[in-house]
Amino acid sequence: MFELPATGGCRCGRFRFSFDSKPFVAYTCHCRECRKLTGSAFLTCMHIPAESLTLLKGDPACDLRQTDSGNSLITYFCNRCGGNMYAKNSARPFVVTLHVGSLDKPEKVEVNAHIWLKQKLSWVEIPDGHRRFDESGDWLEDYKDDPSKYGE
Repeated sequence: MFELPATGGCRCGRFRFSFDSKPFVAYTCHCRECRKLTGSAFLTCMHIPAESLTLLKGDPACDLRQTDSGNSLITYFCNRCGGNMYAKNSARPFVVTLHVGSLDKPEKVEVNAHIWLKQKLSWVEIPDGHRRFDESGDWLEDYKDDPSKYGE
C-alpha cells in the first residue's frame, strides 16, 4: 500500500486533499454511471473513514444523483478542470469513496475487487483472484476492524 498521510487532488491543482487512514477496500466499478463520470471503461475507488479526509486547498463543487442500487451519491469535483476526487454515498455515511485516479500515487493502491460486472464492457479483463460482484459489493469482511463504518 502507500505511506500515510497520502495526498491527491484535481488535474489543475485548484483542489488538494490528504487522508491519514488506510482504506477499508479498493475496487473497480464498471457501472454505466461511473463510466460516464470518468469518460473511460470504469472507475477505481477506495473507501476511507470520512474523518480521515482533510481538504487542504479549494472548495469542490458537487453533483447529487441516484445510483442504480437506489442510494444517493454526491460526487465532489473541481469546477475549473472537472477532475472528480471523491464521493459520499447515503448507504455509508461515515465513509468517503475516494477516486483512486485523483491520488498523487495511485500506483500504490492494491485493487482486489470489481463491482457492477453485469454492466462491464465486454473487452475489459478482470484479473484472476479478484473478487467479483454482478452488482454492488459486499464489503462487510473488509470493515471487520471497524464495522460501525459499514452502514446499510
